[in-house]
Amino acid sequence: MENIYLISSSSYRLLEEEIKKIVKDNPYTSFDLNYQAIDDILEEASYFSLFDEKKYMIVKNANMFSSTRKKDDEEDKTTKKDDKLISYLESPNPNTVLIFTITNKAAGNKKIVKLINEKYKYIRVEEPKVSEIQLKIDKLFKEDGYKCSKDIEYYIINNSLNNYDLSYNEVLKIKLYYGQGCEVKLEDVSNIISKAIEDNNFKFVDAVVSRNIKDSFNIYDDLMRQKVEPLMLIAMLAKEYRNMLVIKKGKDLSKKEIMSMLGMGFDFQFDKSMNNSYNYGIQSLENILVYLADLDYKIKNGKISNKRALEMFILYVCK
Repeated sequence: MENIYLISSSSYRLLEEEIKKIVKDNPYTSFDLNYQAIDDILEEASYFSLFDEKKYMIVKNANMFSSTRKKDDEEDKTTKKDDKLISYLESPNPNTVLIFTITNKAAGNKKIVKLINEKYKYIRVEEPKVSEIQLKIDKLFKEDGYKCSKDIEYYIINNSLNNYDLSYNEVLKIKLYYGQGCEVKLEDVSNIISKAIEDNNFKFVDAVVSRNIKDSFNIYDDLMRQKVEPLMLIAMLAKEYRNMLVIKKGKDLSKKEIMSMLGMGFDFQFDKSMNNSYNYGIQSLENILVYLADLDYKIKNGKISNKRALEMFILYVCK
């Protein structure tokens, strides 16, 4: 069994699923590098138990492995962190299973990432396709004795903007509503699914993409009152702008090829993104994605709150 892992995924749910595969039913301790020092984490990892037991540690937001560009004034601190971690990775505690997680891709050219690839295990979990999400939520229903048709499952996925984390949460709501295994009915699902997901999320993305600042902030306020996670909304916006850019650049590709590339399961999703793309140039879309990446970095490093980042993005796009 490996004792050092690096897992990367844009989905928090998929990260948790990968962690579960490694940890199984064993107890573990979680750490967050946005709030805790690497020195303290490595000290804990180095500690040997008197009973020679396996110890599992999860280290979230391990952004020293990522390709996120850092400002010059942070490079020295980052190098010191890397050196301390490399020193541990060269001679780790064999009784400690250390699992690092990041929500973006690892930087393959970094020494610490190369070390992970050479001696330990790097797991990159790609964003699931619509068909893969359907299989996952179908399993989620069946494991508690629910019967749900594919049409209803795709309805849930569609109203969750093809986002696995959101789809998963909606399935949990449906199961909570019924209370026990039974046949899931579309009429019930349409009433159970959060209107914030079914209506407001679509409207919010549309308002921002169309640069309607008044509607953007009005819907944003509603979503915050409903306690919708800002990071989810940022991810949805990033996905829409990425879709628009791919469509804009894919003039030599067929509609089917682009839909497959983007994991789109419905024609109307492509048509909508294509229509939205008419309002932007390629350079403008690239600038927006760079801006979103910078906000993502600041959020993960505790420099800005999720809500503030989303508000800044609305102002940036709608200016």
